[in-house]
Amino acid sequence: MAYEYLMRRKNAIIASRAPQLHRNLTALKGGRLYIDLRLWRAPNESNLSWYGKGRGMVGRRDRACCINDAGRIASKIAQYIFSKPIKRAGVDEAWAKAVTKESQSINEFWADVCDAYTAGQWCWLQADRLAPMRDAEGRPVQGTMLDKAARGDVVRWRLWDALSVPDWSFDEAGNLLWVLTSEKTVDNTDPTKEPVKVHTRTLWQRAAGGATFTRYQQRSDGGAEQVVTGTISSPEVPFVILGKPSPDPWWFDDVELIQAQLLNLDSLHVENLVKTVYPQLIIPDDSLAGLEARIIERSGQENGERVMEIVREIVRGLDTPLVESVETKGITRFIQPNIADMQGLPTEQMRKRQILFDQAGLALFNKESRQVQTAESKQFDHLDTEATLRARAALMQTAEEKLVEISRQLDSSFAAYKPEWPDSFDVTDLAAETGSLAAIQNFEGLTLTQRKTVLRAVTKLLQQLVKIDEKTAAAIETEIDALEEDDFGMGKLGEMMGQLGKGGNGEGEE
Repeated sequence: MAYEYLMRRKNAIIASRAPQLHRNLTALKGGRLYIDLRLWRAPNESNLSWYGKGRGMVGRRDRACCINDAGRIASKIAQYIFSKPIKRAGVDEAWAKAVTKESQSINEFWADVCDAYTAGQWCWLQADRLAPMRDAEGRPVQGTMLDKAARGDVVRWRLWDALSVPDWSFDEAGNLLWVLTSEKTVDNTDPTKEPVKVHTRTLWQRAAGGATFTRYQQRSDGGAEQVVTGTISSPEVPFVILGKPSPDPWWFDDVELIQAQLLNLDSLHVENLVKTVYPQLIIPDDSLAGLEARIIERSGQENGERVMEIVREIVRGLDTPLVESVETKGITRFIQPNIADMQGLPTEQMRKRQILFDQAGLALFNKESRQVQTAESKQFDHLDTEATLRARAALMQTAEEKLVEISRQLDSSFAAYKPEWPDSFDVTDLAAETGSLAAIQNFEGLTLTQRKTVLRAVTKLLQQLVKIDEKTAAAIETEIDALEEDDFGMGKLGEMMGQLGKGGNGEGEE
């Protein structure tokens, strides 16, 4: 009974947050899984519209597409976080190229961690290694480094998203007492048998003689059984939590909810366009009554549902025809909306997308708002984004330091190192910055040193557009140092800076 309980045990925070966490994590990838999860069937929408019917007919459910703004926001945050190199003095370069069992590099691993934290508010990081070699009596055997390499016995890191750890416990000092992980896999090791879906949970517990782990597996009859147990070489549970579990809403919830609305608005707009191409049939009710009478006369008295089914087979239309009384018009005809009246949904989509990016704190990427923002509001957005990124980098640096410490406990030969994540980020509006630099360059009375400083700032902006290697950067610096006062006249350099003043990105204003 205890095993069955462990297979369904769930922390109260997970229980309250699980539905939204699932939506957030699915939104990171977008695609068909997200569409199936978040596309809403309209009230009174017919099966024909929703599912489609007959050969070659595709319903609205299968025609929908998702513009994944939520995933773009997560990726944009990661791009800024990793825009500057992370220093890891002393790291084993060979290990850093494959820190997970899937051979992810260390930066690829942390990019996935960044996305999981963005969507979930917290995630878990694990350090693990192969069990030590043992003799016939089960006693550990001391192997050589060559033996370890041959076995692939190196420390590996693993990311667990918020939903993959259903329960945990900390003591009053903040030490992790135990963690319960959950995973669903497919066992296809035997090519002669059908793949089997496997649900396992593993309980990791702190212990003085070495932390223990016990794995449980769901049986086909609904029960559970213990399949493996053991100890690790560290007394600590080899997990690090990034973020803070909380039942409170997370800012990415709003991003996902707005994206769901955008998905449905777009699908309904496409459906309206389809119905504009294929208009809606209207039939006078006396014509329909006469048709029904003839059907009943021909096929006998049938119940109402059968009669209407036959009627709908005979009467052709995109969907179920509308029926009106003779007092209205009394003629069979088609109706369709004016194309100009259909701009409401696209306009609402644009408004919702602006709200979405404002909600994410990335309003500086919105060209429309960039033109009307005051200098103070632009500076505020810049400072807010910088502070958010700095806090994120500091959080991830602390988590990596803890992972390194646990890895060292698991394997004394692990090359310990101290990571240094960046604490400043280039959050700039390239068009505005290049225009400002061009204006400064045209000021009269600038000293030679000031003019060279402007050029160095241009080089910094150029670095954001194209990757400049160290050799090229050194050559640019040498050229700037060699410039004289005469080089800043109305010659070629002045023309170049004038072009920058027209917008810097080809979007100049007249």
